[in-house]
Amino acid sequence: MRKHTENGCAALERQRKAIDLLDAELVRLLSRRAQIASELACVKQSSGLPLQDLRRERQILERICQQNPGPLDSPALTAIFRCILRESRKLQESSMRRASKNFYPEEKINGHQYGSKRIRSGTPARD
Repeated sequence: MRKHTENGCAALERQRKAIDLLDAELVRLLSRRAQIASELACVKQSSGLPLQDLRRERQILERICQQNPGPLDSPALTAIFRCILRESRKLQESSMRRASKNFYPEEKINGHQYGSKRIRSGTPARD
């Protein structure tokens, strides 16, 4: 009985290590995907394209369902990829905002510094 438990614990640890390695690979791949999505934001912005392309997203979801070998069913895989697409859009939106901010820097208005004048009723403003 004890030998069977030891074998089970060793198998459990091996499987957990295999999952840990796969998780690290998933993180690496998702980070690479996010980097490409961020670069796409610049292309979309400079081309005047919208952030979200529903047709493209449908194509992605259809493709991953066709490529799905299981054991995850297509609805589960679709749910995972919808989350990936949503987070990619958020990243692209953030990239576009940063790019716009750098392209059109906002002036920092600080009272008199940019020529604002105090106007008093009845008193003409002086230059």
